[in-house]
Amino acid sequence: MKPICPNCHSAHVIENMDNNIQGIAEDLFSPKLLAGIGASVCKYYKINPMIGMVAGGAIATVINLAQQKLIQPPLVKAALMPRYLCSTCQHSFSI
Repeated sequence: MKPICPNCHSAHVIENMDNNIQGIAEDLFSPKLLAGIGASVCKYYKINPMIGMVAGGAIATVINLAQQKLIQPPLVKAALMPRYLCSTCQHSFSI
């Protein structure tokens, strides 16, 4: 039986295979990127760039760990409830 969208009642529903919820946030808060930004800021203010690299890497690591803890669903729940995406209204849902 094909699922029907609860939002618009369309039958044009596909199973959503993309389980990467974090998406672009991982790239924006990567330790490499924030370490470089920290080093650049420290160079601008004439502070040792190594301090900025360490601080930027530490901040990025803390942000990434917090995101993983908040966003990651329990494995049992994710395995039992497949996600679907409506092609008509772009509504994401599970049954």
